[in-house]
Amino acid sequence: MGSTVQFTVAVAEERLQLLDLVADMAAREERAWLAEQREGHVGLRGGKLAQARRATREKLAEQREAGALAGSRDWLLVPGVRAELAARGWDRDWPPIPSGALAAGRRWGTAPARYEGSHDEGETKFLGRLGLRLPGEVGERLQRACYWHNAEIERQLQEWADQWGDGPEVIMRESARENGGVTVLAGMLAALAPTPTADEMDRRAELRAKVVTTGDILRAALDRAVDEAPERARREHTRLRIAVTQARHEVDRARQCAAWAQAEWELAESLDKVDDAAKAKKEAGFWLAMATQHRFDEARFAAQADQVAKLLNELKTSPA
Repeated sequence: MGSTVQFTVAVAEERLQLLDLVADMAAREERAWLAEQREGHVGLRGGKLAQARRATREKLAEQREAGALAGSRDWLLVPGVRAELAARGWDRDWPPIPSGALAAGRRWGTAPARYEGSHDEGETKFLGRLGLRLPGEVGERLQRACYWHNAEIERQLQEWADQWGDGPEVIMRESARENGGVTVLAGMLAALAPTPTADEMDRRAELRAKVVTTGDILRAALDRAVDEAPERARREHTRLRIAVTQARHEVDRARQCAAWAQAEWELAESLDKVDDAAKAKKEAGFWLAMATQHRFDEARFAAQADQVAKLLNELKTSPA
């Protein structure tokens, strides 16, 4: 991936769990693709082998950029991030962010309610933590786009805060968080705090709603990855069922070859052809071992196909 930019974003646990399942499936799909590509490297040496490996790496990079392959959940989200930037007209060059302007934590000006969406039980939805690394160009563009989009909005929100202060609501909420309840002093300060008019509160709400964080973009990219996952799962399920059928055919073929070798072994022994008998015995053992290996492959592919089928059902019933 070369240089990367790291992000950590709060997400719904259910979406994160689905993403991890999809990522496992996508990684297996990519490994199978690589194994198929490397079959073409057999017999190559020196410069030809190096050239073939380089071509495979380049093709893999193209497949990842296109979203066709994704060996990790990082790559699963890259197409979604690009799509979200493009949808906003942000997929372009942006000026550098001023030194020291980015800080950890929630973006200035974002209302706590943005992260307080809840389940029926009243708990916050965003209990999961998604850590990922985006390619440097994508991650930097995401950071710059959000920064410059928010710059003027944040300036106006800061002016609003300078005029109206924290307000009674914030004073009491901070007291409850720090002291386990609203203290008498906090109640007095809240009572004396300037109270914005309804129009001013609406103006602040409108400004806050316009703020777009990197987390907003990454959560949207996660949703895109999960929403597009059924097509990937159907493709992977088809590949695995074909692999099961092929493995089954290989089992039958290996057993047939073992039977032929067994017959040759018995015939050679009956004719006291020691060398021929030893050779046929060795060949029979080889084909029996191959039959066992292909049976393992058949069972492994069948189990993986069942896992993908289960994932498809989970994706169908997953809430958006």
